[in-house]
Amino acid sequence: MFVAYLTAALLQSLPPPADGQWEQVATQPGGISFAVDAASIARTGDDASVRVRVSRDHPGEDGIKTVILRYSMDCRAREATTEAVDLYGADGSFMASAPASALSTAPVSNDPGAQALFNRACRPAAPAAH
Repeated sequence: MFVAYLTAALLQSLPPPADGQWEQVATQPGGISFAVDAASIARTGDDASVRVRVSRDHPGEDGIKTVILRYSMDCRAREATTEAVDLYGADGSFMASAPASALSTAPVSNDPGAQALFNRACRPAAPAAH
């Protein structure tokens, strides 16, 4: 079991941060910014999926500077399920993926960053141009 966990933690589960059409949606004190990959947003009825980048101005004590996540969201219920998490160091190198046991579903918090991500992923599509 430990070998399976270790192997999963060492395999990158999402495209790297450089691969994306990032739109910054929020910043927080302490140099933390939130961005969505506009190209990754998909909506089907009340369900949405999105790839998110959370970046720090400076790496934390753990060496992590950037986190890439994939969420699926129930826009009506205002719940988000974390489907994948990849961690990157200050030099942009992949460090680890979160194990499946660490992934969960939770209500979207009132945190401004979480609200901005939810609003961007769940906003109605623009009407088609005629």
